Amino acid sequence: MTNIAFITLVILVMAFPGYVLRASYYAGTFTRTVLPKSWTDDIARAVLYSLPLHLVAMTVFEVLQRQGMIHTTLNFEMAYRVLVGQYDQDLPTITRSLYANKLYLGIYYTSVLSGAFGLGHLFRLIVWRGKWDVKLPWLLRYRNEWLYTLLGRDVPIPPEYKGAKVYVRIEALTKIPMDDKGKGRLYRGFVEAFTTEDSGALRDILITDAERGKFRTVLGRVNEQTFYWKSVSPGDLMILKYSEMLNLNITYLIDVPHSPAEGPAASLPQTTDRVQSKSSLSG
Repeated sequence: MTNIAFITLVILVMAFPGYVLRASYYAGTFTRTVLPKSWTDDIARAVLYSLPLHLVAMTVFEVLQRQGMIHTTLNFEMAYRVLVGQYDQDLPTITRSLYANKLYLGIYYTSVLSGAFGLGHLFRLIVWRGKWDVKLPWLLRYRNEWLYTLLGRDVPIPPEYKGAKVYVRIEALTKIPMDDKGKGRLYRGFVEAFTTEDSGALRDILITDAERGKFRTVLGRVNEQTFYWKSVSPGDLMILKYSEMLNLNITYLIDVPHSPAEGPAASLPQTTDRVQSKSSLSG
């Protein structure tokens, strides 16, 4: 039982850099909810991510050892016997060797943890800026689908418009009653961000340029009303609770700063074009 407990502890310690790598990669505002509450809940994935880190670190230390830059009595055979629990009568010798090389072990583990943290952030930066999660969805797509629905991350942009930007406008019918009894309030605005529960379920939607739908009586016609949008002020940001929504309509707007240059018209001032596509979700 002692060996099994010690082996389990060693595996957990060796697997921890894998969780650090994964946590660093999912450290973004809209992706951190995919992480398990306890890193031991996904030990297999942590071990899988840790293996390349340890292999690289061991290779580097071995090269340094051969170059005479470091001097340690640790070797692969000793590490293997510690991992699989094959101590036999050599446990005191292995223990003394580990203690004698505690400085190198500390440097090794710190290097692996630092490398995992740095690689996670670097990989996240590359994937996020290059939209590799959209280009390779089978491998890199984030599990939080609201990231794509509410931010329009996977909305295709014509290749000729490299500077184009996607804006997402929502129209939300809420449970909040209007001045007229029986009618829910309608809001619209551009999605700035969103928040989720620990489970990943949508909690709030943050919008800018918020407007509220209203009705007014047509002058001279008592029983006839017209609909219009009124700006919600003051305030720069409005928070809509998803649990209070009855229906959610989403419009993707692609802001194209200029049209492709074609012949003599290339020198003329270009206007902003917008391409729209809509989808509807029930709350």
